[in-house]
Amino acid sequence: MYKKILCPIDLSPRSKSALSIAISYARLFNSELIILNIHDEFLNKDEMVMSRVSIDSIMDEYKNIANDSKNKILDSVTKLKGNDVNKRIVLKEGNVKESIINYANKIKSDIIIMGTNGKDSLKDYMIGTTASYIVENSKNPVLVIP
Repeated sequence: MYKKILCPIDLSPRSKSALSIAISYARLFNSELIILNIHDEFLNKDEMVMSRVSIDSIMDEYKNIANDSKNKILDSVTKLKGNDVNKRIVLKEGNVKESIINYANKIKSDIIIMGTNGKDSLKDYMIGTTASYIVENSKNPVLVIP
C-alpha cells in the first residue's frame, strides 16, 4: 500500500511522535521510510558572500549542525526501536514548507506522516502552521500526528 513514507521531522517531541507512527507504518507495510530534516537557517552561497564572513567557517558550522542532526535522528530511531526498518535520512536546506512539498513530489512518496506543534503564536494564526500548509498543498495523503 505504502512503498515510500516521508516523515519530515524537526526533532521536537511531537515530530518524534510522528516518527514513531512512521516507523510502525514502515514496518507494517514493509515500506521505505525517508526521514527528512530541513534547516531554514542555512544561508545560500549568495547570502554567505553578502555576510562577509568566511565561507569556510560557515560551511564547517553547517557540517557540524548537519552531523548533529543526523546523530539525533539516528538516536531517536534507536530509542523508538526502528533500526529494523528500511530507512534513509535526508538533510535539506531551505524553506521548510516548500521543501517538504517539493521533496515529497520528487521522490513520489505515497504518504507524508508528520507532527504538528499546533497554533501557538499569532504568526501561526495569520499565515498557518507548517502542517496545515502541507495538508492544503500536498498531492499525497498526509497523516498529521498531534
